[in-house]
Amino acid sequence: MENAAETVGIAGLELLTAHETHLLQETKRICDTVIEPRAEAVDNGEADPLDNLKTLAEAGLIGVTTPREWGGQGCSSAFLRVFTETLTAACGTTWFILTQHLGTCGTIHGSENATLRERFLRDMASGNHYVGVGFGHLRRKEPMLLATVVDGGYRVSGVAPWVTGYPYLSAVVFGATLDTDPECHVYLYAPVIESEQFASSPPLPLCAMNATATTEVTLSDLFVPQENFVKWGSRDGMKRGDDAGIAGAVSPAIGCATGALRDLRRVADKRGSGIRALPAATEAFANELATLRERAYAIADGAKDAPDYKTNALAVRAGAIELAVRIAHAAVAGAGGAGNSRAHPAQRRFREALFYTLTAQTGDILGATVSLLSRENRAT
Repeated sequence: MENAAETVGIAGLELLTAHETHLLQETKRICDTVIEPRAEAVDNGEADPLDNLKTLAEAGLIGVTTPREWGGQGCSSAFLRVFTETLTAACGTTWFILTQHLGTCGTIHGSENATLRERFLRDMASGNHYVGVGFGHLRRKEPMLLATVVDGGYRVSGVAPWVTGYPYLSAVVFGATLDTDPECHVYLYAPVIESEQFASSPPLPLCAMNATATTEVTLSDLFVPQENFVKWGSRDGMKRGDDAGIAGAVSPAIGCATGALRDLRRVADKRGSGIRALPAATEAFANELATLRERAYAIADGAKDAPDYKTNALAVRAGAIELAVRIAHAAVAGAGGAGNSRAHPAQRRFREALFYTLTAQTGDILGATVSLLSRENRAT
């Protein structure tokens, strides 16, 4: 099976080290032979995504963002992009559970609290200790988790609405607003121990990525000791980080689009002689996707203080979202009636494209996406 990451030809592979190239080959092999063949079963709750994570861990691919001195691979951002594309082209659920953990690996490695690294980071890099995140809500205007500084640590109360991969987590890094300063955030490591102070909901019913077992976690006067402090942050700092990452965050949508393009190409190979539009459409989509990808990463690697950075970054982010939906929609159309089956990959990718429309969304990205969609659909 040809991996979806190879469908459109990936620029920038020359930036990878020999070690990273080997890791990418391993990722493709696992996606081709294990993850993608199980994707519909995972999506439908008939197979456990943890088995995919175990396979990745055995190949050393859980610690790709962790430095080697802490048991990881120390991979570059260029590798992480193609790694993300390869996984999202194969199975969005596997990627989304893993990416929460990869983020916390980086957060804990960067923490000023050295004891966190010493206690947990090696096990995190090996896949023996999964840590999720609970701080996307910090972008909302009204605080959902409030932290109070007390003797020896913090007391935290409120709701973290989206904690992904909950059954597999040993801990969660929560972000809370300081009760004395609404602009100040504190990030805290909390072990997953169900109690009156730490209670999860049943998995939330989602139309896409339902198998990620995303839950709502309620904290009720939970005490977090100072030794589990991760870092301080702020509303302004989060916004600066969001802005800097606008273009770089196209990787999941691009991966979804390349997977959908492969589905469409298979349909074209099967039905192309009878439906002439299919072969031409696949080539047009491939060219459009390659162009968008090259432009997006050039912007992501460029100066963030350039006058036109944010405008251009929002354009490529919205463009990647819109293109993933269009290609996935075309794959569903090409599949015919079978595309309405939950057992069909095109139908899964269409729902995953919907998910990438919403993930890591800010008001700016929402506005750019809706503006692009309205412009594309306006009668001329």
